[in-house]
Amino acid sequence: MRRFGTACAVSVLCLTFGGLPAVGASAEYARPEVLVDADWVADHLDDPSVRIVDARSDWPPYSDGHIPGAVSVDIWDELCCPSRIMGAESFAKLMGEKGIGNGTTVVAYDLEGGLWAARLWWALRYYGHEDARLLDGGLDAWLDAGMPLETEAPVIEPATFRAEVRPDWYAGMYDVKAAIDHPTISIVDALPSYSYTSEHIPSAVSLPAPELLDATGATKGAEDLSAMLEAAGLDPAQRTITYCGGGYYGAFAAFVLHLMGFEDVAMYDGALEEWMRFSSNPVESGT
Repeated sequence: MRRFGTACAVSVLCLTFGGLPAVGASAEYARPEVLVDADWVADHLDDPSVRIVDARSDWPPYSDGHIPGAVSVDIWDELCCPSRIMGAESFAKLMGEKGIGNGTTVVAYDLEGGLWAARLWWALRYYGHEDARLLDGGLDAWLDAGMPLETEAPVIEPATFRAEVRPDWYAGMYDVKAAIDHPTISIVDALPSYSYTSEHIPSAVSLPAPELLDATGATKGAEDLSAMLEAAGLDPAQRTITYCGGGYYGAFAAFVLHLMGFEDVAMYDGALEEWMRFSSNPVESGT
């Protein structure tokens, strides 16, 4: 059985080091509400204020079976493109068509523990939507809990979504250039370690997004995450910019940092796909 998230857990005080739960302490997520478990979703399937979003990236398709009532958002095509977020007007139109308004609680899931669905989470945050969450462990966790699937798409009542850009969630190429070796800004490479070793943006530290998940595909517990963030030398009081190859793993890293209490997190949406197009942009290899 998959370990479920701690969305409804009550936070407890614990010893801290540098703003993170101390390694070995009884650690809790700083923002447990952004990670919900299968039971939470099951309890809210008929809640009109909650919209479950199937944001998977791979086979099997949405039409083969999805969480009852979930709408589909194609994170490859409908969210525009890898490495470039769609404009505010287009995003607002898409969310409205999916029945998502400004007061809607959005829970996204995929088949990869949130590694892909996090792009929708980040896009919602960037466009001012506060109540965005991920299903811990994704569709596998739902199935492991013995929950049902359906194949029919729900009838969607359109909603009104007003996008309000939150620029602090976004980093452009020149923001990243300015952050290289900056004393109070950290850059995080969320790609697998072999990719980081091959090439990465100078001064970036490695925090592979897949390693933020446990063996079941659920998000690691706060104690393990705290140890990883501390080992990477990340400071929750400083601005942190995440990136990957195309805006997906970077979004999940941003999600985990937010979950763990980091206050100033942005994603470089252009990612390496944009960075490597310009020969003047520096890269490093090794560790």
